[in-house]
Amino acid sequence: MKYVACYCRVSTDEQVKYGFSIQAQKDALEKFCKENGYKYEFYVDEGISASSMKKRKALNEMLNKANIFDMILFTKLDRLSRNVLDANNINKTLQDNNCTMKAIDEDDIDTSTADGTFIFNLKVSLAQREIGKTSERINFVFQNKREKGEVTSGTKKYGYDIVDKHYQINQSEAQNIVNLYKYFISANGNVKETYEYFIQHFNGKGQDCLYKYLRDTSYIGKYKLYRKDTYIDNYIPRIMKNELFNSVQNLLKKGENKSSRTKVPSLFAGIIQCNVCKIRMCRKQDARSKILKMRYVCDNATRRKAGSMEYKCTNHKTIKEEEIEKYLLDNIKQEAQNYIAENSVEAKIQTKDNSKEIKQIEKKISKLKDLYLDDLIDKETYKTDYTNLNKKLKDLKSESTVSKQKDFSNVEHVINLDIVKIYSLLTVDEKRTFWLNIIDKIFVEDGKIKEVTFL
Repeated sequence: MKYVACYCRVSTDEQVKYGFSIQAQKDALEKFCKENGYKYEFYVDEGISASSMKKRKALNEMLNKANIFDMILFTKLDRLSRNVLDANNINKTLQDNNCTMKAIDEDDIDTSTADGTFIFNLKVSLAQREIGKTSERINFVFQNKREKGEVTSGTKKYGYDIVDKHYQINQSEAQNIVNLYKYFISANGNVKETYEYFIQHFNGKGQDCLYKYLRDTSYIGKYKLYRKDTYIDNYIPRIMKNELFNSVQNLLKKGENKSSRTKVPSLFAGIIQCNVCKIRMCRKQDARSKILKMRYVCDNATRRKAGSMEYKCTNHKTIKEEEIEKYLLDNIKQEAQNYIAENSVEAKIQTKDNSKEIKQIEKKISKLKDLYLDDLIDKETYKTDYTNLNKKLKDLKSESTVSKQKDFSNVEHVINLDIVKIYSLLTVDEKRTFWLNIIDKIFVEDGKIKEVTFL
């Protein structure tokens, strides 16, 4: 007796436009299973598009259990996928688990045969082509709407209301925006002062919104298309004069120029990590000295939480590049020795052979499936036992993972070098290459190096 999974899906648009329903699919699949003597269970995604499988929880749950099914059933191919890459990934997952798929309302979709697999790939390609053509039609409709001044989205833009499908200025919000621009100018582009003002007048908005509003060309009547460098005139009403907008842009550029004077090469960019929030630390050129120097700072420690003056990270202290360089030259050999010792111990601890126990659990899972298919146990018992056995199996495999001894030859080589002498002969670019070839990450907190890990 075959054990099959029945997959049903319908998007919200399909329900409205065509009257497609989940129940109709379930009825057809249930009838098919009973006629063929299959044991079955349903997996249903309702109100979800077929263009991508990321958001389809039921589909992903079903694929994660593909090893217990003999076949996946659905009414038509477009219920499963219209995306070539997703469809092929689904098919590969099923093949790896000795599971096939079949569309009960399309006789030629049956991957248990070579012809069925060919037709499957062909129809998926045609379905994706139709999605592409639909996208082109939608873009044409949007363009036509914009030419008539109609909005193409129901999302409200701050400073405007949507009235009769057109943008209309919201006077109170528009005045709030104008006041924000004027305050930014009066603060001479001081972001901290402006943000304090911003959270008092824009409830629940964060620092990202502040920058977004200060740069939005819609406020001078130039609407920017989403993710495109295309601007549309005479589509959205302006709420300020060009002079006010341009004054703010000039102040923003000055601030960007101050923070991005990066003629000084960076030795450790990309490998300095914040030890508190674990993100990569940013380069910051020190403009206070006549000799331009590089520092590193946690980006989260300079960004505030939405609607608050509190920072996202408490690691505010910067660390000078020259301090990092001196620490490494003085301590790199000891750090390398400690790293080898710690990781060698971890490898020994992780080594354990559970191969016999794993084989026994796998046999029990196989027997459990046979018991269920032969009606010797009910569905609930099967699910409970299957879950417990798989958990044991996962734990055993985790325990028995034999960590291969990490190759420390590169790190050991560093220990044996006369680093200080060699390092003094290198150019700046060669110094950076040297560190990048041996160090994975350098963790920093309160201006001090807390840990160094190696490649």
